[in-house]
Amino acid sequence: MADLNSAQQAAAEAGNGPQLILAGAGSGKTRTIVHRIGHLISHRGIAPHRILAVTFTNKAAAELKARLSQLIGDDGGGVVSGTFHAISLRLLRRYAEALGYPRSFQVIDADDQKALVKRILKQANIASDRLHPSYLRGWIEHCKHAGQTAEQAPACDWNGVDLRGLYHTYQQQLREHERMDFSDLILNCVVLMREHAGIAEALQRSFDHVLVDEYQDTNPVQHEWLTLLCTGHRNLTVVGDDDQSIYGWRGADIRHILEFERIWSGAGTHRLEENYRSTAAILDLANAVICKNEDRHDKCLRPTQEQGVPPQWKVCNDEYDEARKIAVQLNAWCDMGYAWQEMAILYRSNRQSLALEQILRESSLPYRIVGGVGFFERLEIKDALAYWALLNRCGDGLQLLRICNRPKRGIGTKGQEQLAALLSASGLRAHEWLDVVADGKAGGAAGKLVPIARLIVSLRDEIGNMPDRGLMELLERSGYLQSLQAMGEIEAAGRIDNLHTLQRYIELTMEQELTPVEFMDRAALLQSGEEDSRDNENTVTLMSLHRAKGLEFDCVILPGVEEGLLPHQRSLDDGEAGIAEERRLLYVGITRARRQLLLTTARLRRLFGETHYPLPSRFIKDMSPAILQHDMPTPQPMQDESEAGMGIGSSVCHPSFGEGVITDFEGAGDAIRVTVQFRKAGIKRLMLKYAALQAV
Repeated sequence: MADLNSAQQAAAEAGNGPQLILAGAGSGKTRTIVHRIGHLISHRGIAPHRILAVTFTNKAAAELKARLSQLIGDDGGGVVSGTFHAISLRLLRRYAEALGYPRSFQVIDADDQKALVKRILKQANIASDRLHPSYLRGWIEHCKHAGQTAEQAPACDWNGVDLRGLYHTYQQQLREHERMDFSDLILNCVVLMREHAGIAEALQRSFDHVLVDEYQDTNPVQHEWLTLLCTGHRNLTVVGDDDQSIYGWRGADIRHILEFERIWSGAGTHRLEENYRSTAAILDLANAVICKNEDRHDKCLRPTQEQGVPPQWKVCNDEYDEARKIAVQLNAWCDMGYAWQEMAILYRSNRQSLALEQILRESSLPYRIVGGVGFFERLEIKDALAYWALLNRCGDGLQLLRICNRPKRGIGTKGQEQLAALLSASGLRAHEWLDVVADGKAGGAAGKLVPIARLIVSLRDEIGNMPDRGLMELLERSGYLQSLQAMGEIEAAGRIDNLHTLQRYIELTMEQELTPVEFMDRAALLQSGEEDSRDNENTVTLMSLHRAKGLEFDCVILPGVEEGLLPHQRSLDDGEAGIAEERRLLYVGITRARRQLLLTTARLRRLFGETHYPLPSRFIKDMSPAILQHDMPTPQPMQDESEAGMGIGSSVCHPSFGEGVITDFEGAGDAIRVTVQFRKAGIKRLMLKYAALQAV
């Protein structure tokens, strides 16, 4: 215990019964758990195999086991440790027969699960545009996270389809194949303990103490799993931090940790508040942010490091100005001696990566994206670009085959093989061959492409007058956008938002007078750049705030700390509970930083297919410069001295176009031409002398 502080030691040496360890960010929770296990073995005489330690991830489980091996030797001394899923599988190997499964049952993987759901929908004659397989899988998983079997699931009608009935069929076919899915592993353990008293008693007798990490992330079925397992001895130790509860959207219920002392009467409570990760200046900001949440356990992180450099907040003109300032800051940190792999950019939405990827690549900065694909690797973006390339006469055969049955046109695998053969025999490029198809001169499977070919050919005469060169018009009239709706409201909205972001990016690029071929080259380079960076360990990390939990870096940048992004617009619609979770998300982001922290806000942001003029986030706008250094740029003046006070970043008003922001200017004297992003009228280039602009 010599390595522990007084609070950690008190938690490690706590007696029997329920124990709540509130472990703030960077407070040494894993060390405390490991020493508590060591104490139970060495001072309390508990046999190692009668101690169960549960984690959420395989990485956390491996770290726990490694530390146990260091502390007590003998590969952890026989302590049973692992994730919820791994422990559940281990228990079900003993008792699966009570549920009608053989002990040799197999766990179905994600691809086989998708195929099974597709077969079920096909057998029921339910088309994917009526109910998408991914939506059904998500709904079933949601029910299982809530602890609901097919019999207990709520009645749910989706487009005239009985989802509960399909849940029954899905479980039936899993059983016939002697398979369980990952969510079944936990749920079936709960069912065993609910319905089989003898098995429940045997499982409860298997362990004298149960410890669980990241308790704030438990969903209802995991909470019940722990409750049923510990009902007899009540020796449940939970470690977590309600201030880091950020997974409500996937079923985690913060009430489990907030109400632990009520649910488990007589529980001991221990607060770990000494932070060993971040400088005092970073913790000052973290505490100032999170203390505004009302429904939380009272605690405050205390620094053990020096004061350090105060966090900075930069206000930028737009997302590209933001990305350039970020690139400058990364280079500055590199010059100070920080390694690239100790720097991270953590964003609220994956869609924010577009401008960052482009500027980082242009700046020759090494980067990698963690926990998701790059913008141009997303399915809907690849589909849209395939359509757009064919429309703009730069598409190839692979792009034609990609979209030939999206949305469905009755062209299966054999049909695609026939299309490939016809295209090859024609000797034409794909976009040229579409002219032949549109004239009805190509036979076989090509006949099913006639409507889309005619649409593409007809639009080619109009795209010169369209800022996005026909992208959204083609996606709309081809039925592609409508086909996305079958994925469910939330999934479809996200994908359509991505397409609007792509549309705006095409418009901006076309304004730079790039050709469609050059645009496709740029997209391909951004795409391949992410692939290359994964092979280089010394890279800046880009990832979402949700995925960053549990990680730490010397230098952290949080872009887009503004209303509508952080807090996200959806959370604003959810009321105070949603805003509180967004505040916790910002707190998690801040506490990932060890030495340096930068937050950024844009005055103008093109996101979700629209141009926004966001306000600074409510979470930081009132922070004093003593806690958060403010860097508010002054508008860059134009070259004509008579127009002093009006420049890039200035808000202006036009008698016809309304309000906007100046984003660029060129020329001098009477020849000054300004580029203005208007709220409603979009981008306009105007001769300043005749524009009648007024500063606002």
